[in-house]
Amino acid sequence: MKRDWLIYLVMFSLALNLGTIGTIAYLRYQDHQQLAAGPAPPPLLLKSWWRELKLDESQRQTLRRLFPEHHQKVKAVRLELAQKRLELFDLIKNDAAPWSAIQAKIREISAQQGSLEEEMARFMLEFKKDLNPEQHAAFLNLVQTRLGCGPEGACGPGGRRRGPGMGPGMGPGPGMGHRGRP
Repeated sequence: MKRDWLIYLVMFSLALNLGTIGTIAYLRYQDHQQLAAGPAPPPLLLKSWWRELKLDESQRQTLRRLFPEHHQKVKAVRLELAQKRLELFDLIKNDAAPWSAIQAKIREISAQQGSLEEEMARFMLEFKKDLNPEQHAAFLNLVQTRLGCGPEGACGPGGRRRGPGMGPGMGPGPGMGHRGRP
């Protein structure tokens, strides 16, 4: 009888050790994946845009006029997104939360993410109206690089993305820092 307990204890200990080793291996693999993705690009400030795109004074004025409104809209949407994500997490923590409530919250988050994408696109379309062809090409190259796209515009699995959550709308926007923080 005592020997049976000892066998069960050894088997449990072995299973626990294997689970721990597997978890450590997985976490190390994830760390290597994130390191291989490369560091996030530094914040792109208005002065960087001026320098990169060689904007003249009227174009700088347009950017100065457009950016504050854009920045406020993006900030508000991101705050709302963060709030909705916290609400979703609260629903997930609650064992009694119905699946339909979780799905509804996910749809709200998706709608907010869509609003963010729309604002980013609106700003870029409005800004690029005032660019000459050379500046337009440089602008597209700059945005493409910021999105983590590789050569020839290849984004996604083969195109060297920067990591999870760094797709369009999630990476830094104009004048924004890592993960979209000013």
